[in-house]
Amino acid sequence: MNQLKRLNILKEFAWDSLNDPGFLEDSVREEIIVPILKSLGYGIERPYRIIRSKKLLHPFVSIGSATKKIYLVPDYLLEVHDKHAWILEAKAPTEDILNTKHVEQAYSYAMHSEVRTPYFALCNGRQFVLYHVSKPAPVLQFDMRLIASYWDNLVKLLGPKTVLDYDFGLKKDLGLHLKRLGFGEFSSLIFPAVPIPFIAHLDEDQYNFSLGMKPDEGDEYVASFDFGNEVMQQLHGRIPEEGFRILTVPFANEIRQVMFADTFYRVNVDCRVGVDLVENEDEIFLPMLVNRFF
Repeated sequence: MNQLKRLNILKEFAWDSLNDPGFLEDSVREEIIVPILKSLGYGIERPYRIIRSKKLLHPFVSIGSATKKIYLVPDYLLEVHDKHAWILEAKAPTEDILNTKHVEQAYSYAMHSEVRTPYFALCNGRQFVLYHVSKPAPVLQFDMRLIASYWDNLVKLLGPKTVLDYDFGLKKDLGLHLKRLGFGEFSSLIFPAVPIPFIAHLDEDQYNFSLGMKPDEGDEYVASFDFGNEVMQQLHGRIPEEGFRILTVPFANEIRQVMFADTFYRVNVDCRVGVDLVENEDEIFLPMLVNRFF
């Protein structure tokens, strides 16, 4: 896009309109989002297509004794050469689009089995926030009045000629995935017959193991499970005795790890989503906290 066109993005929009109680979500769609999508190069025809209000079958369709079809409806699904590229959700100017249920909603659309997009974005007319499904924090966030300054970044990340090429190289974390779907620290989750490839004793009252998991028919996730001494005792008799003895020696500021190279010992895991993000030089993840093995 040439410099003149970039500077004209929403140039004529009256930003005071956002304070009008009658300026709601539908106004954000028509007055702000549609001009942005068209300027990016999307339209009603292939190869760079805007799909409005696509109906997605809700994954949970049983209500009581009856089964009814319930649909999720994302505002915009952007398509590049017949491939789904990203989701955009419009909200009213009064709605918070950071760290709220709206982020969880947009993420659930992006991860839906009928969609599977790497990006999801939200716009309330005041702010634009873009997420990648593999990262917990926004990859782009700006005040809409400054859109001209951020336009080059927006084109690089979401433009139809580049949106499918950008790769963060990060594996998706199960804890982050579940948190974005709305599962909190008080939600009990059951995973049957989980194989334990290793156990590490990380601190005085902290053990951990991790593995790849595929909880549905879609992508594979990396799941990390943390638990303490009391829960560790529940593995007595479920893993080799020598390994259990090595792991349960009182902690002495030295991480110990036991690998189960020949056999994966399977356990049923009752757990919940953790609270604190863990970050290292390679990744950011949210461990699952084990309530019990059974």
